[in-house]
Amino acid sequence: MFLILIAVGAGLCSAQTAGKKYYLVDGLFFEGMPPCVSSDNVATFITHEDGVGHEVTELRLRKGFALPEDVRKYATPAGEVLGAEAFLMSYRGGMGKKWPISGAVQTLKKEEWIGKAFPDFKVKDTEGKEWSNTDVTGRPMVLNFWYTGCGPCIREMPELNKWMEVYPDVTYLATTFDSAAQIKKIVESRPFLFTQIADDLFFFETFHVSGMPVTILVDKKGIIRHIEQGTGTAKLRYMQDKLQKLVSE
Repeated sequence: MFLILIAVGAGLCSAQTAGKKYYLVDGLFFEGMPPCVSSDNVATFITHEDGVGHEVTELRLRKGFALPEDVRKYATPAGEVLGAEAFLMSYRGGMGKKWPISGAVQTLKKEEWIGKAFPDFKVKDTEGKEWSNTDVTGRPMVLNFWYTGCGPCIREMPELNKWMEVYPDVTYLATTFDSAAQIKKIVESRPFLFTQIADDLFFFETFHVSGMPVTILVDKKGIIRHIEQGTGTAKLRYMQDKLQKLVSE
């Protein structure tokens, strides 16, 4: 069952690998999925075109879910998006091509974890060091889920590495179901500097992660404070700002 979910997640992941992918939500543009928004919150996908080869995907949110006010500041200015004027005209006019939501598997339930203690764990990294709750308590922790076939996962690695430079007093773990041998080339050449937990399904099965990347932020007391699925400029900026607050607490 887990491998089936991963296969579906891989399809979602690879759909955004070519160039910049913008989403339109409540009249705002976001490079990559907006912070705090996942497929669970989307009622309809709508494609808007500008007539000269550019298109944008509108995320029509489910009833009862609104884009958080503090997320709006992470939007990309319309002037930086090719075809923005045409997209907005189509959006305001209720036009565009609607796509049914099907085949997407969203099993990670953020609301069930945020505010809860990080679960007890005991895993080994690719260097053979064993990690458990006692090794990460007392400082913030970033846990990133990825795999070698996920283009967005790989593209965000340089930005995640920068977090390590800015906030050195944080524990940075990355987990993947790929083997140490499979990730070696990417980790070393990209590089990806997080401590790698490879060939291990513990975190995946605990949090029911399928689509990736997923990033979890844990505070100094071991409480899960933020979870984001997907990546993009807005999400990364949002998560870094949240991490900065955890460091300063």
